[in-house]
Amino acid sequence: MKQIILVMAAVCSLIATTCAQVNTPVQNTLVFNENKQPMLLGHCDISKLQDSPFNSWFIPNYKNYTPDSSLLPDLAKALRKKHIDIFMGTWCGDSKKEVPAMLKLLNVIGFDSTNIALITVGNTAELYKKSPQGEEQGKNIVRVPTFIIYDKKKEIGRIIEYPVESLEKDLLKILHKQLYTPNYHQLKL
Repeated sequence: MKQIILVMAAVCSLIATTCAQVNTPVQNTLVFNENKQPMLLGHCDISKLQDSPFNSWFIPNYKNYTPDSSLLPDLAKALRKKHIDIFMGTWCGDSKKEVPAMLKLLNVIGFDSTNIALITVGNTAELYKKSPQGEEQGKNIVRVPTFIIYDKKKEIGRIIEYPVESLEKDLLKILHKQLYTPNYHQLKL
């Protein structure tokens, strides 16, 4: 009987250790900040921005953005096989403006949405520009939104808070490896 209990304890310990190592992203977590404002935290499905209360700013800003059609073919080609991390705050004015615009641009050119990671960060004292699982760690996220563009898991550039020229022009400079200096590039955590 003692052997059965010891075996069961070992199996339970092994299962607990294995489960603890699984890094399941916090997704679509709705919380309220100190001012009772709703915000999303963690990995976020884009469709959650289309739900209340976030749809009040997301849908109009998405609909009202008109991508520069002259640059779309080049962007579509240059963005193939790239990945984009979007760090944003659902409480942030710049995020409310720039993220819907970026998502519309990516949608219009047919960018594969599985190559977008949308991570929402907080504005509370304990989670200021941080996500619950620390996805921002080591990425120097000091302003939101921050759009980080990757090629084969290597960062090739970023747009911080808002574009220098336009989303399309800034992206093309990054993708064509032209000289591009984002806003707030000098800030470090």
